Parts: sequence; C-alpha cells; structure tokens
Amino acid sequence: MRAARPLVVAALGLAVVGAALAAGDEPLRHVYPNTLPAGTGLEVAGKACLLCHSSMLIAQQHKDSTAWEKTLTTMVGWGAPLTPGERDTLRAYLIQHFGPRH
Repeated sequence: MRAARPLVVAALGLAVVGAALAAGDEPLRHVYPNTLPAGTGLEVAGKACLLCHSSMLIAQQHKDSTAWEKTLTTMVGWGAPLTPGERDTLRAYLIQHFGPRH
C-alpha cells in the first residue's frame, strides 16, 4: 500500500487540474516562459544555449555580469559554439533579460 501512495497523490492532482480546466478556469501557466525574449542576442542564445538547455532553465537564472561571464566560460569549455564577439553579445543579452532581480 505504501508504494501506491505516490500514484494516488499524482492521480488526485491530475483530477483537480482536469476539473479546473473543465470548469472553464484558465489553463495553468508556466512560472517561467518557454521562449526567450526578443532582442539583440536572441539568435546567439538560440545557437549556443538552446542547443542543450530549455529556455525555462535560462529564464530561472538571475545573475550579474560576473556570474554570467563565469557561466559562459564554463559553457564554452564544454563546447558551446561562441566566437568572442558572440560571447559579448550573449552576455549583454543575458544580463539585460536575466540579470539580478531588483
């Protein structure tokens, strides 16, 4: 019985969501967007970041310039295809859209 408990909880959760949708409530929304915002650097982000990561993972980050630079260094080390110019463009884009929360 103990092993079935998570399945029962999951089924109840799905039933609640289904009932809410059937009642005409708005569908659930993602906390983080599933697309990246438009702007200079979006194309580079698509080529270098979305190759391996979802946009929701990127949107969860709120880093300052130093932290984004460290992340980009790590990603380039792991094979992210970025030229030095693209890296600067991407860092500026990430800071603008996913910089520290105020």
